[in-house]
Amino acid sequence: MLRMATVRLGLWILVVLVSSIHSDGQEIYEVVRPIRLHDLHKRALETARPDTLKYAMTLGDKHIEMHLEKNPDFIPEDYTETHYMSDGTPVVTKPDEMDLCYYQGKIMNDSNSLVSMSTCDGLRGYFQTAGQRFIIEPVSEDTDGEHAVMKYEDVIDSPSVCGVTNTTWYPVPEGFPGSSPGKSKARISGQTLLQQKKYNEVILVVDNRMYLKMGSNVTEVRKRIFAILNFVNVVYKPLNTFIALVGLEIWTDSDKIAVNTSAGQTLDAFNKWRNTVLMKSKKHDNAHLITEIDFDGPTVGLGFIGTICTSFSTAVIQNHNTIATAVGATLAHEMGHNMGMNHDGSSCGCAGGSCIMAAYLSYTIPQLFSNCSLTNFDEFLNSRNPECLLNKPLASNLLQPAVCGNGFRETGEDCDCGSVQECNNPCCNATTCTFTKGSTCAEGECCQDCKITGATLLCRPKRDECDLPEYCTGNSSSCPEDVFSMNGSPCKNSTGYCYNGQCPKRENQCIKMWGSGAVVGVDFCYEQNTRGIYYAYCTRPNNTQYIGCQKQDVKCGKLFCANGQENPNYGRLVEFSTCRATFYSDSTEDFGQVDTGTKCGEGKVCSKNQCVSLDAAYNTTNCTANCKGNRVCNHNLQCVCAPNWLPPDCVIPVSRSQSADTSPQIGIAVATVILLGAVLVGLAIYCMKCRKNQSSSTTANRSPKSTVNV
Repeated sequence: MLRMATVRLGLWILVVLVSSIHSDGQEIYEVVRPIRLHDLHKRALETARPDTLKYAMTLGDKHIEMHLEKNPDFIPEDYTETHYMSDGTPVVTKPDEMDLCYYQGKIMNDSNSLVSMSTCDGLRGYFQTAGQRFIIEPVSEDTDGEHAVMKYEDVIDSPSVCGVTNTTWYPVPEGFPGSSPGKSKARISGQTLLQQKKYNEVILVVDNRMYLKMGSNVTEVRKRIFAILNFVNVVYKPLNTFIALVGLEIWTDSDKIAVNTSAGQTLDAFNKWRNTVLMKSKKHDNAHLITEIDFDGPTVGLGFIGTICTSFSTAVIQNHNTIATAVGATLAHEMGHNMGMNHDGSSCGCAGGSCIMAAYLSYTIPQLFSNCSLTNFDEFLNSRNPECLLNKPLASNLLQPAVCGNGFRETGEDCDCGSVQECNNPCCNATTCTFTKGSTCAEGECCQDCKITGATLLCRPKRDECDLPEYCTGNSSSCPEDVFSMNGSPCKNSTGYCYNGQCPKRENQCIKMWGSGAVVGVDFCYEQNTRGIYYAYCTRPNNTQYIGCQKQDVKCGKLFCANGQENPNYGRLVEFSTCRATFYSDSTEDFGQVDTGTKCGEGKVCSKNQCVSLDAAYNTTNCTANCKGNRVCNHNLQCVCAPNWLPPDCVIPVSRSQSADTSPQIGIAVATVILLGAVLVGLAIYCMKCRKNQSSSTTANRSPKSTVNV
């Protein structure tokens, strides 16, 4: 008898804010009049949207001065917008000019302050100072006119809870798109993945209801989205993660999916549309739907957990408040789920009390991730190694002209270490973005003491038997491309074969699908793959067609396991006899197959769901024959130096080089010891002579005296 279970999803329920700024007929806001403080330079007065701004206001009896900096990388050069004609024809545009009026900053003399502000139509946004949080909105569309400032807790209706039906994220099986376990770029830079700069290229989709509510005005929709994302970038900055909006899609004619009050159904539909439509039109890492529909109950968001860089990298957000910051907090929370973060438990905390991933939101807007969220994110990065977050955007994809101090090295710059306050790189001049005097590099694995290192320095050690070491070339500050052992090389005591730097085995795949305790199913299970049914087949051309395996290929079809946890981490459960498999309603999301490169017999591996010889799979014979001497073939079918032999000629062993490199140091050390020993011996002899002379002198002086006395 077959037993089936549904996939478990993460559910996010967030606090809902009241749109009004009145309560019980009483005003709960203070009217202020911000004053823009101009620099003395005439040029600063002529720029409508300068890179830096200062505003002063009096709030209560306190003088507040905001120092704001424009977010220069907010919109990449390849940013596009999509809307639709009345007949449903998509129109993709790249606005020539956009009013980039989104700033982040601090309150003067308050190191713990934070500001996220839009100056498009007056001052509109969020700021924190002296331990209190405020929302500011213009009474009139004039930055120097009257503004309403409200304490954030005064515009909260009542706190809601964030409920999650699956409180744990799981590592994705090796075949899951975007997963690249073990190939850690942190090995290159010497930093942890959490410390490295990361980039999430996001597309936001606005549904038709929200478009209509905003007066069918694309410009107003854009302002709203930019204000939301500006706050999200403030939240993710401490995680060294930059949120780049690469696309905005507005469903101007009608919704492209069924958007309904069930957040789960809407997420499923949006995720499918993203994989079949959006992924083909624009490269991106993460997609969120922002909808005007009121989800059932207090739910205002739903997202998959730990799925960034995969085909499940999606979430849906309700546009639940007129204050953009409130929706930004929801978006930041859902994005956190996508990046492997769970809800905070009782032992979690952050400065300020309310944290982004809190399950229960109180009366304060969250702006920081808790210690638990940082741990979740760190573990997720290291176990999953989501490479899409580590791909630095090309300089050509950033807004022009180049901006020195934004942390991106752009055309015309030697280096860019961030602002003067942020930069701690002695090799880079933060003011001019040029190398400091005498420096030839400012970053990279092959840059030491601001100089490009010589050749033969190990910059990326061999990780395991499926990896190869890399050495500096002497002409670049970057470590060469990461390459691996030749595909088909034996690994794990010859129980598997290397494939693109990994050693895929069915045992590991079962554990990743079913958790610890799972084992590979018996041969009887795999024999079912000849049947060509929804849970036992080799190939699946579409959602309804299942093609069975040839007898010799059954170990390269559906993955069958035994034991493990009750339900799979992905897909739905199928169980018969002692056999356990998974099935999926959508062929594009079917990840229950045996991984490519898995051993299926002696000298054979799975390739395109067939069990074939190593040479048929990888065509390595010619490469192996051409790699002479101390050279081996890598996974790209290129000849490189074998481990323990130095490039480029592969004639000097690593051990001899190390001996040669260390001999002078050893010689100097030995000479120093000998010299020091000689000095000490000489000093000892000198002291002995001095002591002897002193003793003789004393005796000579005393003898006559003694004689006289006698």
